[in-house]
Amino acid sequence: MVDYRTTTGDIKKARPQIAVLGIGAIEQHGRHLPVATDWTQAREISRRVAQELDALLLPALPYSMSECHGPMPGTVWLKPATLSAVLKDVARSLREQGIPILLVLNAHGGNFVLEPTIQELNQHYPDFRVIMPGEVWAAAGDEPIYETAGQGIHAEEAETSMQLYLNPQDVKAERVDYVPPVGREYLDYVFMPLINPEGTWGLPSYGTAEKGERGIAAQVRAIVAFVHAALEALG
Repeated sequence: MVDYRTTTGDIKKARPQIAVLGIGAIEQHGRHLPVATDWTQAREISRRVAQELDALLLPALPYSMSECHGPMPGTVWLKPATLSAVLKDVARSLREQGIPILLVLNAHGGNFVLEPTIQELNQHYPDFRVIMPGEVWAAAGDEPIYETAGQGIHAEEAETSMQLYLNPQDVKAERVDYVPPVGREYLDYVFMPLINPEGTWGLPSYGTAEKGERGIAAQVRAIVAFVHAALEALG
């Protein structure tokens, strides 16, 4: 693996075929988790995946589409068109220097503009491929790790567990459990404070560092397996 701390010469010598770009978010995560939760996870999982793939590790993007949390303190968001433009520019930069594959690892569930942007890039540049796993972030492969899987999507058991493993010093003791009587699609229309003013969606009280360690390891395995399968399918 080579990353952004190395020189141009080091990258040229390594001749990486894959670049890994994590996309996180800076947004409220309830009373107990830091606003950089998604970014922290994007950085760490991207680093581990890049090591497994002997790839070029790019700095993870800290900002993305967090407008649904916009009124809540600490949240900084990009418009969909802005995030799309950033991804396009990163991809073109890599293509021009001869790196043929970009792996995008999305650590924020609201970034719906990524898929159509990737489709557009792949259509316009047949000599360059952008790939992105599906729901490996939430599912952690097929391993039954989280007791409340399916009941939460934000600052819940899984995210709390990963932060307890990665950054226990930044996790507060007070956790507010709340599963709203509505579906995920409501965040396409209303702000989080109207669903839960506390900012959580799920059961963070179930989170443990041990689950977080297992969950991240499972995610890395699932992503690496996805990459190998995708590249084989694409020839």
